[in-house]
Amino acid sequence: MDEERPLRDFPDTYSIKAVGKDRDEFAAHARSIVESVVSARDAVTHKTRASKQGTYLSVTINFTARDQEELDLVFTTVNADARVMWVL
Repeated sequence: MDEERPLRDFPDTYSIKAVGKDRDEFAAHARSIVESVVSARDAVTHKTRASKQGTYLSVTINFTARDQEELDLVFTTVNADARVMWVL
């Protein structure tokens, strides 16, 4: 029989994309949500992309998750934030 291998390796770098209105420093806000959850705060980076008309901002946040629980918590916490409209 083949040994079952985990679907993900930990710790490892993952990404989450948060989309919201491009106002009130949304990029910094989205990044701070992730930093509030992960252990390796110094490894959090982000890049942004504005919508064509500048109404929305997409923030791709890269972070290191130490385990599946931390990874799930990042997605749950970002998704629950009122300023975040979509999470990918």
